[in-house]
Amino acid sequence: MIVSLLVASALGAFSPSFVEPPEQSTANVRWIRDHAIQVRTPVAGNGFDDLEPLQGVIGDARIVSLGEPTHGTREAFQFKHRLLEFLVEKMGFTIFSIEANMPESYALTRYIQGGEGDPRKLIEGMYFWTWNTEEVFQMVEWMRVWNAAHPGRTPLQFTGFDMQTSTVAAALATDFLRKNAPDMAERASAAFERGGKLTFDSGNEGGFMSATGSFPVEDAKGKKLKFSAWISTENVTGWAGAWWRCDTPAGVGGFNNMSDQKITGTTEWERYEFTMDVNADSTNINFGCLLGGSGVARFDDIEVTLDGVKYEKPDTFSFDFENDQVRFLSGGGDGYSMARVETAPHGGKKCLELRRSPEPVLKASDVLPELQGIVEELRKREATLAAASSEKDARWAIQNARVVWQRARMFGAGQGGGSNLRDQCMADNVAWILEQNPGQKIVLWAHNAHVSKGQIWGSRWMGSYIEEKFPGKQVAIGFTTGAGTYTAVAGMGTPNSKLARDNKLQVPPEGSVESTFASVGVPNFIIDVRDARNDPGKAWAGNPSMIRSIGAGAMDQQFFPAVPSDLFDLLVWQAETTASRPVPPATP
Repeated sequence: MIVSLLVASALGAFSPSFVEPPEQSTANVRWIRDHAIQVRTPVAGNGFDDLEPLQGVIGDARIVSLGEPTHGTREAFQFKHRLLEFLVEKMGFTIFSIEANMPESYALTRYIQGGEGDPRKLIEGMYFWTWNTEEVFQMVEWMRVWNAAHPGRTPLQFTGFDMQTSTVAAALATDFLRKNAPDMAERASAAFERGGKLTFDSGNEGGFMSATGSFPVEDAKGKKLKFSAWISTENVTGWAGAWWRCDTPAGVGGFNNMSDQKITGTTEWERYEFTMDVNADSTNINFGCLLGGSGVARFDDIEVTLDGVKYEKPDTFSFDFENDQVRFLSGGGDGYSMARVETAPHGGKKCLELRRSPEPVLKASDVLPELQGIVEELRKREATLAAASSEKDARWAIQNARVVWQRARMFGAGQGGGSNLRDQCMADNVAWILEQNPGQKIVLWAHNAHVSKGQIWGSRWMGSYIEEKFPGKQVAIGFTTGAGTYTAVAGMGTPNSKLARDNKLQVPPEGSVESTFASVGVPNFIIDVRDARNDPGKAWAGNPSMIRSIGAGAMDQQFFPAVPSDLFDLLVWQAETTASRPVPPATP
């Protein structure tokens, strides 16, 4: 699941109250200060004199991928707009593509090239609140103005590469087949409809939900943990358990989710526990309760013991679930609910309940082979379909059928594999866009994780698949921010979830990428981190460190271990940022 051409007076609106820190004597800070490309402003429409060095840095790359540290950071969105402006004006890029559904995004091309449609409705039609912002709206308006002012140049395109919803893609492919291959139309339409109904439950025979919280790393690392919970179940078709996970710079350290304790079916209250040595180099700790399949699982009187001492912090963790004001767990999923209930608690008046009603589940195996067969049949008939319509229309119809299949494959892979398959499909879609536009260059807009070229949390992301397809032709730019606010869903997965613009960015921990950048004393810059292992000055970028990563939900744990130069070619630093702003209402 995403900057902005503002009126001239807005240039002064972003003036961070940045105070230069005391002089740092480390080689890292000195090297960054000496080599950084200092950025005067994130706002588009202010010339390119400060960005000129980027021409040599980007070189002959055909793909420039722009990340973001959260899905709701205004200045990151603004600067991505400014970078798009630079890449178009100075380096000949002509295609823009965003982390949003493919056909819904393409509708904006008709607006920026010919003024067709209402841009507010078209942006909203991409579904995600993340992109339904003033910053994106202003960028779209700039693209339209640029096209109108350059009739002799290759017109800019607005495209998308995601495939999380297949409704529009299915309708477009079906309409094409009814006109040009009526013998396939109804069969394909029925398969498309079934594919659109697949959920993550379809891939793992009943679904999965985790109620997740974060635990203070410094309180636990290097200690002996005993983690216990009282659990009761009703008709659980999968299994229930409490879990704990320690992340380290090398990946997942300690992990236990009680899967070996076989908590399933219908059971009375019973105390379950496990022990673990918490890694001394832990950088992040998460814990929680889970329910696999359907049924009801209740949890009460959780207890955390560290080196034999019971851990109590009632203002942060209501382990007996009596205090409704202390909300330390969040989560959700298709058909699942999470609530504090008064139904038969183990102790006190309340307990935590995870519930999912049993429903007939459409299996991925029921529809995926048929969808694959339809796509393959369309490919074989491409020449005939092109003769009946046009080469462009035939390719577009086949690609939309492919999007339906991609979405079904993603949901059919289940919660564990779906995310990785989504990134692989998004990379395939980027390659398809470039195949339709020989010789043209593309700017991608997505979250930092998706544009990353290496592995994070054991998974491959879109950027790594693109690098495989276009070796040496991609420049991945990650974004970092130091302080401020961001837009995200607060309380995601709970009945009280809401979109909020007052979520706070946490202070970067010592030794993190953001902490190092803050010490440089420059509020906005770009730094090249390629070949970090071969340059002593860049050694900090070639070693594991913490870096901020926030998605669509507000997060208490905001920093995760990574090797920056494995993920990105360039890093952007913005010392202070604010929350993205919703699309302004139309002027009467």
